[in-house]
Amino acid sequence: MRRPPALALFGTGYLATRVTRAGDGFLWSRTAGPDRPEDFTPVPAALARAARAARGWAVGGTRVVLGAEERVRAEDYGPLPIRGAGVVERRYPAPAPYSLGHVLGNRAAAPAHWAALPRLLERVGEVLRQVHTSFADVPVAGGPAGPRRLAHWLAGRQNIGRATRLWQEAHRVLGPERMAVAASWCTDPGASTAPPVLLLGGTGLGSQVPTPDAADCVLLTGEELAAGPASHDLGWIVGELAEFRLLHFTGSAEDAAAHCASATAALLRGYAGGPGPRPASAGLDAVARSAVLRMFTHCLDYAAFVGWDDRFPDHLDVLAALLDHPMGTIDGLTGAPVAPDVALETEES
Repeated sequence: MRRPPALALFGTGYLATRVTRAGDGFLWSRTAGPDRPEDFTPVPAALARAARAARGWAVGGTRVVLGAEERVRAEDYGPLPIRGAGVVERRYPAPAPYSLGHVLGNRAAAPAHWAALPRLLERVGEVLRQVHTSFADVPVAGGPAGPRRLAHWLAGRQNIGRATRLWQEAHRVLGPERMAVAASWCTDPGASTAPPVLLLGGTGLGSQVPTPDAADCVLLTGEELAAGPASHDLGWIVGELAEFRLLHFTGSAEDAAAHCASATAALLRGYAGGPGPRPASAGLDAVARSAVLRMFTHCLDYAAFVGWDDRFPDHLDVLAALLDHPMGTIDGLTGAPVAPDVALETEES
């Protein structure tokens, strides 16, 4: 039986997404793009049981949703390229056909959700704290995929799409010393002595789907589960907010940049005040380094899985400043912190 027609289809060489109606809500289905270097991570049975027992580690109605696996049908994805027959997709029940990433990129389309971003991300921070403190023994193995992909590229071992051209441009703008710094952060963002925690992996704004009333959101997760420093999950979101604030919301959009700053502060405030012991690997310095890696990985992924963008030199200029001063992802490269009330520790604390 054919599935309902898609309300939205979008994808790259890395990931393809289809959104359809499902009763009173929506179903997000995702499968690997043809150039994705790694399959989706499996969801261990122990983790699925823990998520059910904890109601998705819910704070109010904000919670984690682990996808259910089904065989993919190429025709379901229409013209989008996917890896091929026999590959699985992940299906997630969700309350809306758009994510907080869509809201951030088009504030006029969802003004109520735009206004609610700080409150929604504060809840996300609380949920992440619960996830990170739920397991004495992490039920997954391996570090996060994004930094691993970036490390391979920095070492000259990835040449998909326009990645080689970007490497040459990055070498020119950043220089070998900054690229070496980025490579060192890929394996150690500043928290190597702390025990690993369960990481949701790539759960950024594009995987956070809000409810229609903008009161809560669900985190679509399970594709890039990993073990590593808590700073990774936080930095992945902080880096997305920093990219909008420092690259897209400048000049005439100063109010939008300030809104991103407020959302950053709220995310970190929610995490700092969440239940359970704070992981040692959630220090603000490590979060800032992970945020820089997120911005760098986004640049790489666009070149590898989408194509060349003439704005890459501007992106690399900002990355050069952030590699020298990673806390710029949080203090805006101005020295004025955007999250002055966050209780996470820095290395100087």
